Amino acid sequence: MDSRTGKMVAHHDWWSGTYDDDYFGKLSLYHQVSLDNVRRFVPEKEGSLVLDAGGGTGIWSVELARMGYRVVLTDISEGMLGKAREKIDSLGFADQIEVRVADICDLSGFPDSHFHMVVCQGDPLSYCSDRFRAMAELARVVQPGGAVIASVDNRASALKWLDETEDRQAVTRLLKTGQVVMPVPKKELSYTVHAYTAEELRELFESNGLAVERIIGKLVFRDRLPWFKANDPSLLQWLLELELEHNDDPAFFPRAGHLEIAGRKRFENEK
Repeated sequence: MDSRTGKMVAHHDWWSGTYDDDYFGKLSLYHQVSLDNVRRFVPEKEGSLVLDAGGGTGIWSVELARMGYRVVLTDISEGMLGKAREKIDSLGFADQIEVRVADICDLSGFPDSHFHMVVCQGDPLSYCSDRFRAMAELARVVQPGGAVIASVDNRASALKWLDETEDRQAVTRLLKTGQVVMPVPKKELSYTVHAYTAEELRELFESNGLAVERIIGKLVFRDRLPWFKANDPSLLQWLLELELEHNDDPAFFPRAGHLEIAGRKRFENEK
């Protein structure tokens, strides 16, 4: 494991204790938008096998298990997977969700076309050591006709990470290459990630035999309407409806913190 990957793993091990509280506290709307998108692409047959790649504390594994699917949860962080095992056991999903330590860049423990669907939420394609190898692996293990859904950091939005640096070289590097240092609370654990444009993300999927069906921004309005943060359920519901109505409009992608893409693996006889 190289030093960059080691820092990434250490950061997620450190974060594992508060990750769920942070996620559902600050990102509950983000989760609802993501859930709406995932539901559009789930397999028709109950009991289908889904890979939750880089699935951390098992948020998506649990959602998929609740929908009636069998799930394999993988992650590179033992800390995250420890929390996932506790959650899975407490909710009674131990027979439905298998937990494995694995890097998305190396899914050699799984044969070709093994899963009916692959979910890669939480931006592992931005954090991993080799996004090209990781994408090839995600495409390899899904069955023809099966969907792969992945979220990533958005390049336009990542500029805000450089607000206080006054580092022109860092800005130029981000815009030209997508490479930027992830700002983390424990600065000694900071590491470089890859932030994508929508077209770059589309090309990555298509070059691995996946026909892109949908790209959305997450979230396209929340940070632009700061007054929504009042604890008002009717206001949150209104904002959710607004997000769902407009989040697949490319005009709003630059406003989103993240991009999410869904594509289906082509059959051999498809171009």
